[in-house]
Formats: sequence, C-alpha cells, structure tokens
Amino acid sequence: MRESDLRVLFKRQAATELPPAPISIPAARRIGRARLLRRRAGAIGSPVLAAAAVVGVVLAVVAASPRQPTAQAGPAPQRFNPLVPYAAMTWYPYQPRLVGSNDWRTTLMLRASTPSPAGVQVDATQVVLYAAGWCTLKSASLSCGATTASTRAQMTVTGTAPDVQGQPAYWADFTGGNLSRLRALAGIRRVLAFQYARGGWALVQSTGTPADLVRVAGSLRYNQTASLRFPVRLTGLPSAWSDVLYASVVQPAPGVQEPTQDELVIGSPANLPGTPLRNPLTIITSTQPVQGPKCRIATSPAVRAGKNSKPASKPTAKDSTPTTCPSSVINGDRAYLNTPPDPGKQTLFSPDADGLYVYLQTWSPQAPLSPTAVFAHDLRLLGPDPAMWTTAPLSP
Repeated sequence: MRESDLRVLFKRQAATELPPAPISIPAARRIGRARLLRRRAGAIGSPVLAAAAVVGVVLAVVAASPRQPTAQAGPAPQRFNPLVPYAAMTWYPYQPRLVGSNDWRTTLMLRASTPSPAGVQVDATQVVLYAAGWCTLKSASLSCGATTASTRAQMTVTGTAPDVQGQPAYWADFTGGNLSRLRALAGIRRVLAFQYARGGWALVQSTGTPADLVRVAGSLRYNQTASLRFPVRLTGLPSAWSDVLYASVVQPAPGVQEPTQDELVIGSPANLPGTPLRNPLTIITSTQPVQGPKCRIATSPAVRAGKNSKPASKPTAKDSTPTTCPSSVINGDRAYLNTPPDPGKQTLFSPDADGLYVYLQTWSPQAPLSPTAVFAHDLRLLGPDPAMWTTAPLSP
C-alpha cells in the first residue's frame, strides 16, 4: 500500500464518530463504595460473631454442669461455735416478737415467734442446721442429729420442693426424734429440707405456708460473725467447767419490748460433740425478775374425840401454813438453794439479783463446786442493760 493511500485511510478514521463508551465513571464510584462498606462490615462483624460463639459455648457448659450452692461455696462446718451463731434468718412470714437461737455445737436452731399473752405460740418459725456429717439421706429416709445429745430428727421425704439458693430441696414429714423444740411446734409435721453447704443439711418448719418455708430458707445468711452477749461473767472455774457446750438466747425482735433470757451449759472440753454431757453446770439468766417462792409448812389435821381417835381427814392445803422458804443472802442478793428440790441435782436461784433472775444447776452431787459456791465466788453479774454485757462469759 502506497503512502498516499494510508493518508486517505487515516483521514477517514479521524472524521468518523466514536461509539459510546461502555464504562461509567459514576457507576464505578458507586460500586467501589459498596465494596468498601462490605469489607468494613466484615472486619467488624467477625469479632462479634466469634464472641457470640464463645458465649454460646460457655452457656452450654454452664447448663451442662451440676448446680453449685450460691449461699456457701465450701463445705459445711465440722462444728458450730455456741457463742457466735453461724447463720441468721433475714425474713419471717410475720412480725415476730421474740427471736433467738440454740446451739449444741453440732446443731444450730434459729427461732422466731409471736406468743399470745398466755404464752402459747401463735406464729412460730424454726430453722435447724446440722454440721457436716450429722445427716444421712437413704432412699426416702432423712435422719439427722444424735440421740445422746437430744438433737435427733427423723423424717420421711415425700416430694420435691422448689430449689433453695441453687440447691435441690425436699418436702418431708417429721416422724420422730428427741429434738423437743422441733417436735413441739404446734403439731406441724411438714419440714423443708435442703443442703445449705456440702455435707450440711438444714430443716425449716413454720406455721406459715409452704411458700413461706421456701422464702425463709432463701433468706438464710451464713458465716455470720456477730457474737452473743451475756449478762454474766464466770472466773476461776475448775477445768471441768472451762468450755461452753451449749448456748441459748431468746431476745426481743427489733422495736419490741420483751425480756431477754439466755442459758449457758458449761463443761469439760473433753466432752465430744454429740455425746452425753458429763457433770455440766447450767446457768440461766433473765432480765425479768420474778417473785420468790412461797413454801407451806404442814400442820396436824383435826382429830375426832373418842376411844379410837383418828384424823378427821387426810392433810390438805388447808392444813398448812404459808411461810417464807428457807434462803440465804449471798453478796447482798436473796438466794434459794434446792427449792423446790430436784432429785440428783443441786440448784440455786435468785429471783432478783441486781435486776436479773439467776438460776444455777449442777447435774450431780459430785460436781467440782456447788451452785452456792459458784454464785458466791465465781459469778459476776453485769446487770440488765445489754450495753454492759460481755461476749466472753468465761474468763480464765
């Protein structure tokens, strides 16, 4: 092809209109923005999806794991401290007038009641906690406590109750035992039983409804550290009375005016928990003094006149004369010894000793000291004002 022909071809192509371009710059921009947004969303969503997967795995593991108690993670105590109640109720089905506790070292009872003016319990709630190893569940039979320590409770499981603090609970019927305070609750047999910690069982009994029992159980708080306070201090006692084996207190509920009563049973540290007490000393005090006892001296009944004279009748109360019971003044306080007599025991009580009712008892005539000697030399009274009381009733 000649040069002149090529020039003519190039002139024709230059004069021809170009076809429309298939590429749109605005469209390209829109597509680029969309791709960029998808990339950013993917970068953010990947950790979220990963976290969601981890949460799902954790929830699955938790759901498959056995339930653990929420109130107490560790095991139940091997024994309780009678001077520091281990647990406390924080809710009651009613407004109680009296609250208190009884502690046998292996068994702790928490009580709340509203007695009638005649002294009969109208509303009452009791929670009994057993230390580790003192309850056994076999089949449908739950047995707790020790016969020798008067803390035994025998129950038959009758059904499943709502969980208590994350632990399974059971309904049971009280069928026997010698824990008299539990047995004497208005003839009520129904008991709510559950494990408050590993190896330790708790029983709830109340005049309230079944729902109330579950709520009382859920209100329990453990590992409490508030010490009981007592209006007496004992010093210089022999080693046979150097340990608190049992402590009981009944005090008014907050905002209520009622007397406070407490009881201490003191004995040798050699007394093993759950075994019979050996030669203990019992001390009971109350902030409500009482009247002294009234004794009567018998007089001879009337005699018929005649050959075969016989008493007209058997001696009755009418044939006796009121008189003051024999007593002694010890440290300025009137005290009565063995009045009324209690066979095999030595007793002393003072109706009003510095504003307190005081009662002492030993369970054997062979006690290291007599109640009279303890009252005269080893017992210090701290008065009826709780602000003056002590958390250490036994001093070296």
